[in-house]
Amino acid sequence: MVQTEESVSLKGHVIKWGLIVGAISITLTVLLYVIDYTLMVQLKTLFLMLLIYLGVTIYAGIDYRNNIGGFLPYGKAFVHGFLVLAISALVATLFSAVLYHVIDTELPQKLTDASLENTRQMMEKFGAPEDAIDKALEDAKGRTANQFTITGQLISYASILFFSAIMALISAIFVKKNQPVEF
Repeated sequence: MVQTEESVSLKGHVIKWGLIVGAISITLTVLLYVIDYTLMVQLKTLFLMLLIYLGVTIYAGIDYRNNIGGFLPYGKAFVHGFLVLAISALVATLFSAVLYHVIDTELPQKLTDASLENTRQMMEKFGAPEDAIDKALEDAKGRTANQFTITGQLISYASILFFSAIMALISAIFVKKNQPVEF
């Protein structure tokens, strides 16, 4: 049975799917933490997780579109995707705060060290001079360590919202479906 837009609340749908994507994020974070915490700061891991979030957001948007009658304009598809990602990012940020400040208070330093080592390896791979590497690592050390503070995590959440908007713009391309125009 196809429901109308009024019977399927946008608010309820985005909360449900935001919590689902947030739970996926927490699950992936815990898996990475248990398997090897250094995976948490690798770019390939970040890219893979972004693809998973994008895929689930597209799926959630198509689910919403199908539940409201099969059609959803681009703008509403964008709003849906953005809200799903914003809610999931909030859930993930709250979990990260608990992980870094309650569960494993040494993890921020470990992640900072792993991130700096990744930076060193990348710069060496590109043939950067040692003095440039040392300067870049010194500059990055403070920024990286600060991102694990509560204030840093709030600032990161704001950045995540920006990237969520970009991901929502992309997901809306796949979710939108306009009603056919009859002449």
